[in-house]
Amino acid sequence: MLKFLTSLFKPEPVKPAPATSDTSMLFAVEEIVPFLTRLANNPRFGLPGGLAASVAAGLPDLAEQQSRRWRIDGGFDTVPAHFEIEVMMERGGEADVTFFAPQPAVEEINRELAAFDAAAER
Repeated sequence: MLKFLTSLFKPEPVKPAPATSDTSMLFAVEEIVPFLTRLANNPRFGLPGGLAASVAAGLPDLAEQQSRRWRIDGGFDTVPAHFEIEVMMERGGEADVTFFAPQPAVEEINRELAAFDAAAER
């Protein structure tokens, strides 16, 4: 009975939004870390420090057609959210990078991808 009464006054922790959508882009391998750094610096995202370094550390181990996925607990617009990043190595020093996140976060990732791509074309 006491447990029930105390549970009435104890707020439940906010559950992170699941990764329900995805987006991807083909990157030159050396562009992955700068993009992840840009994403981490976006004030709408609450990504763990060292994310770009963690992904960078795993890239040299990937052979062509191999992939690796990172699962990240972070946030978007101050709400906890799950993110996943999958990198699949392609030929010629390129990698297909797929981002899995809640739909609003994927929309913002798409804006960042477009801005990154536009800046690279200059």
